Amino acid sequence: MEEGVRAIFQIPMAHYENKSLTDDLSKYILSKETIGIESGIAPKLKHNLVASKSDFLYRNEMIIEDTKEWIDGCIKKTINTIQREEIDYNITYNESWYQVSKTNGMHEPHLHVKCSWCGVYYIKSGNHDSGHTVFQNPTKSTYIDRGNVFLDNMSTHRVKPQDGLLVIFPSYLNHYQALYKGTEDRIVVAFNASIEKREED
Repeated sequence: MEEGVRAIFQIPMAHYENKSLTDDLSKYILSKETIGIESGIAPKLKHNLVASKSDFLYRNEMIIEDTKEWIDGCIKKTINTIQREEIDYNITYNESWYQVSKTNGMHEPHLHVKCSWCGVYYIKSGNHDSGHTVFQNPTKSTYIDRGNVFLDNMSTHRVKPQDGLLVIFPSYLNHYQALYKGTEDRIVVAFNASIEKREED
């Protein structure tokens, strides 16, 4: 092994972009006039926002089917890249929902269970540079001194919402939506996915 410093553990995260779906998705979501946290999941962590039931990507609507097909492809590309494979997968969305943040909306720190990959697809980012998605480094130290100040510099990773941006990340990453200060609705679609190898017929 060569002398020197190298990073041993790395956290994969993928970014993709598709603006062709956002207008129709936005119209569909806003037409539903969602009230409260319809899924009933973690309502105490969510403030000034509404969220749908957890079956969004399985609804029988053309725009949702197109969205699911595109997200499927992004997940497959992500996993094949990381694991250096060229195989197909069966993707199950254990939970998928949309979330609409109002002024001063936020979602406190949390992580997602019973899935391997999660994602956030930003449909409408709103009219204010706030409400970023913040990912927290899972590396935690039991002792802090001058020798590991570098941990402060890599403690969080912030993603600025942009219309059409999809972020796919491993489920073990704790994350939160920071305070959104805009006056226009901020709309995202999110999901938790389980992955299995597709068996040949």
